[in-house]
Amino acid sequence: MRAASREYVGKGCNLDLLSDSIEENFQVQKYQTQSTTRPDGWVIQARKSGILRDLVASDRAFTVTVTGDPDNFKVSFGIGKWAQNLALAILEGIALAPLVFFIEVPMSMWSYEIEREFWNFIENQVELKV
Repeated sequence: MRAASREYVGKGCNLDLLSDSIEENFQVQKYQTQSTTRPDGWVIQARKSGILRDLVASDRAFTVTVTGDPDNFKVSFGIGKWAQNLALAILEGIALAPLVFFIEVPMSMWSYEIEREFWNFIENQVELKV
């Protein structure tokens, strides 16, 4: 799955609330999350944890970025490496290069379904102008 993104123009959306809603939505689904703000937006990471997951793919996480302003913003969604210290990773430039930060992995029905649910959630939030 490659990183996917959508741009929204003229929506007048509160991006602080949108970012908070994204993180909360992952938490409700029992994901471990971390987030940080950066000069041009927000970064949210979410991953499932557990013994088996830790053994197989401990560094994999869904990574979401929200950039722009309330009337012209972009939401990106992909799978990347879980940053042990997300704020430090931002300073080191990991999240400043989304094409490098989001890595390609084999497509599976599970990741497709998660992505589909994520975009449905985002579309609803944007329409509500969180």
